[in-house]
Amino acid sequence: MDMDVPPMKFKVTKVEDDPKIIRQSISGDADFETAISAAGFGKFNFLLCLCLIPSAWSQLFEAQTLAFVLPIAECDLDLTLEQKGILNSACFAGMILSSFIWGYLSDILGRKRVMVYGYLMDWCCMIMASFSQSFAIMLTAKFLGGFIINGPFSAVASLLSEFHSSKYRSRVQLVRGIIVALGSVTIPLLAWAILPRNWNFSISGYVAIHSWNIYLLVCSFSSLTSGLIFIFMPESPKFLMSKGRNEEALDVFRRVYSMNYGKPKDQYPIKSLVNECCLPDSTASFRRQSVHIIRGFIGTVKPLFTRQYIFYLILTCVNGFMLLMSTNTLKLWLPQLLQAVNDYQQSYGGSSDICNMLETLVPANETKTTCEVNLNNSSVYINSTLIGFAQVAVFGLVAIFLGKISEKITFGILAVISAIASVSIYAGQNIPTLMALFAVSLSASGVCANISMTLTLELFPTSIRTSALSLNLMCARLGSVIGSSVFPWLLNSGCLPPFLFIGLLTFGAGLTLILYPNTKGKTLK
Repeated sequence: MDMDVPPMKFKVTKVEDDPKIIRQSISGDADFETAISAAGFGKFNFLLCLCLIPSAWSQLFEAQTLAFVLPIAECDLDLTLEQKGILNSACFAGMILSSFIWGYLSDILGRKRVMVYGYLMDWCCMIMASFSQSFAIMLTAKFLGGFIINGPFSAVASLLSEFHSSKYRSRVQLVRGIIVALGSVTIPLLAWAILPRNWNFSISGYVAIHSWNIYLLVCSFSSLTSGLIFIFMPESPKFLMSKGRNEEALDVFRRVYSMNYGKPKDQYPIKSLVNECCLPDSTASFRRQSVHIIRGFIGTVKPLFTRQYIFYLILTCVNGFMLLMSTNTLKLWLPQLLQAVNDYQQSYGGSSDICNMLETLVPANETKTTCEVNLNNSSVYINSTLIGFAQVAVFGLVAIFLGKISEKITFGILAVISAIASVSIYAGQNIPTLMALFAVSLSASGVCANISMTLTLELFPTSIRTSALSLNLMCARLGSVIGSSVFPWLLNSGCLPPFLFIGLLTFGAGLTLILYPNTKGKTLK
């Protein structure tokens, strides 16, 4: 447990015989950074990090579980290859439309309300998806789920930063990244445990239930758990201070202090907070709050479109669009591709080149009278899990060497490697080679996506950095929607086009780095 207290606002005297006893004298009102530092780091913060597990996994489950469901549910939902692409992109389409709406609501209603109601509403959408009996119902459920999950997921990221001092803020975001990476491994493991089961029954003779329905139902409990957990978590003290609700913020700081230090609340050294109120408080009319937020939003976004920043804005948006179009397209279609490889291997007793193995995906000219799904597909989930671990390993290696090599050079090298691996999938002659190429392509492009976000943040000053990142992510998600929808048409047109498409996009994203300025070693504006 860390018990450091910033010297800026305090005069600290430690009793050497008992390090737990700290006497402090205070002068003046404390700002947020001083107040949260005085609350310490301990049990409360560890508890908050534990709450991150279901909340961070909720968006992953909403966006990525369908990729494992579609190969199994194609007969039950009577899906074409094109409809699978539309379903894969539906969640991202919802995220695009709600990108700024949720930020607006979070600033008005608070982080806690958005998280509680958002996760509970997302749970309802996932329940709807788990009982889907048609393409239309599944499409509606995934679109609404994407629209809703954007809000609580972003609110949690803000809440996490607003409960930690600058000393720990970057570290807990790293913890959050590790939790997300583990979630990506959990998805195929859960699929392996549930989807191969031959479970078929009906409810009242109307609602047919299969293993994929149960898989989606199990995954939905992540959102339910998150919504219930955050009912008992306090509101962000930073949000409360921004609304002028300093007494409520002080009470939150006291609770955090008491839990971290094991002392009574009244021993919290801060007695008053500075007035940070820059937004209308919660008692103001909704109309007044709306006008204030909209004016602030316009004032924040407007500088992005000035001559000084418009070029960088377009550059980062094009980079994100191309990179996520290639990365997420391959990621979302990977289970379907692995299913085709698995089916070929079991049908013909061996492996072949990727073109022959993907023939099971492309519908023949003759009309099929029956639809069959191969549930003996454990290799699909094992290979997906191994590829997930490979991505975690590559992230670790890059983290070690990134300080020695500039971000631009690292991005360029990995983009070329990913592009070559993507195109080389076309020439893969056996399953081990194909798995290695998939792993290299996704791992390298995944690291590129993280570096791209870092470079975007470094190009813009603090006042417009969040807005620039929001626009960048919106373009990136638009790329995911288009890429996932276009991929099945490319598969129908031939074996080479889909992998050439992914490779060229990644290579193109790497080329845009030539136009980026050198930000290595420069301080943030």
